[in-house]
Amino acid sequence: MRLKPTIKITKTGPRASFLFAFFLLLLGLQGCSEKKENLAFGGRTMGTTYQIKLVPGDNAIADDLVDRIDNRLQALDDRFTTYQDSSELMVLNRATLDQPHVISEDMQTVLSIAKRVYGLTDGALDPTVKPLVNLWGFGPEYTGDVIPDPDAISVLLSSIGFEYLLLDGKAGTATRKADIQLDLSAVAKGYAVDVIADLLSKEGVTNYLVEVGGELRARGHKQNGELWRIAIEKPTAELGVVYQAISLENEAVATSGDYRNYFEKNGKRYSHTIDPRTGYPIDHALVSVTVIAETTAVADALATAMMVMGSESALRLAEQHKIPIYLLVKEANELKSIPSTTFTQYLAGE
Repeated sequence: MRLKPTIKITKTGPRASFLFAFFLLLLGLQGCSEKKENLAFGGRTMGTTYQIKLVPGDNAIADDLVDRIDNRLQALDDRFTTYQDSSELMVLNRATLDQPHVISEDMQTVLSIAKRVYGLTDGALDPTVKPLVNLWGFGPEYTGDVIPDPDAISVLLSSIGFEYLLLDGKAGTATRKADIQLDLSAVAKGYAVDVIADLLSKEGVTNYLVEVGGELRARGHKQNGELWRIAIEKPTAELGVVYQAISLENEAVATSGDYRNYFEKNGKRYSHTIDPRTGYPIDHALVSVTVIAETTAVADALATAMMVMGSESALRLAEQHKIPIYLLVKEANELKSIPSTTFTQYLAGE
């Protein structure tokens, strides 16, 4: 039976995908749910695209699976978007200070992951950095590529800090201790991948690949029994150029990079990645970092944090905690790849 994907057009945004699966280059957004045939479909969500491939196996694929996936993603988008004043995230951003605010299970999970990575990386990932991102002109409003006044940066820095949000897992509440503004884009897309992957697993699907905005999670094998092969993009303005292939079986992967979203002023390049600890754009030789983890939300958060940290600090943290990461560093106009010790097992041959 032919399944026709339901594609809902939502907000658009800049392309931030640095990973792509080889099958995405070959298949369109259609498929068949008959036994042993691949099913591929996709649509739009969270200002980007999503694509899914499954190998159905012995279990029948429910007729409404595509619609349920699309509806779940739309619900997550409505929950975490900063473009709708009525979203759960924006309501939380307006919650009364020092008063516990009841949040959903989805919100609890994403905030807890962000909190853990915030602590692990000494604040390199900080969802309260949103006002600084806006000040530098990388938010929803274009500011004309103006370098902010240092005093304005200092004022905002005084109210930046994820420690100003208290989470109570038992009560299911979050309490703002200061007038912080949260943006969970560094975790939410990865979390969306995990939610859909878990949905597929509950449906009895044991071989699949799920991608949202370039963040991916794989399970099992391709139809021919081989591992899923994922391409890390070459960090250039040209899209879709493969730099390195990796093989996954039951892992999640995310990449963060700063080579497409920036502005130049007086010969200096200003990245869209703002260090929440200094208030200024990152200024180092690391151009992309790929992280493999058990969940995409964690990989997503770590990739963002390590992009802020720079190559030396990121590699030190990865080796200390046995986190598989793959760094691309620019040295004298040449790219140098630096895999952590635990990443090398995922490198695929030609």
